[in-house]
Amino acid sequence: MVNYAEEARRLAEENQRRMAILIDELQEINERTAAKGREFAENLAVDMDRFWEEHAAELEQSRAEDEAKERLEAEAREHREAIARSMTARRANQTVGPVDDEDEEAKFYQRKSWLI
Repeated sequence: MVNYAEEARRLAEENQRRMAILIDELQEINERTAAKGREFAENLAVDMDRFWEEHAAELEQSRAEDEAKERLEAEAREHREAIARSMTARRANQTVGPVDDEDEEAKFYQRKSWLI
């Protein structure tokens, strides 16, 4: 006759043994993953330092060129704005407009041609 209690106990022990093996394997995998992660981070830091050292001059030159370009654009913009202000001032001094819509002399100032 089969002893079911003994069989259940044996299966439980086997299950605990296999579970312990799996937990050990999972812990080992986690430790290896953590070690690889640290190694990757260290290598990345070294590579980034090397990259910045190798390309520092190029980056500085590019930054200087960008600053010079921005400065020239700002000067050109200021120059264009000054020209526009000058032209507006000249036009303002040349144009005579009516005081209001009921101005009797408005037609004189608003005529298309100044040729009589």
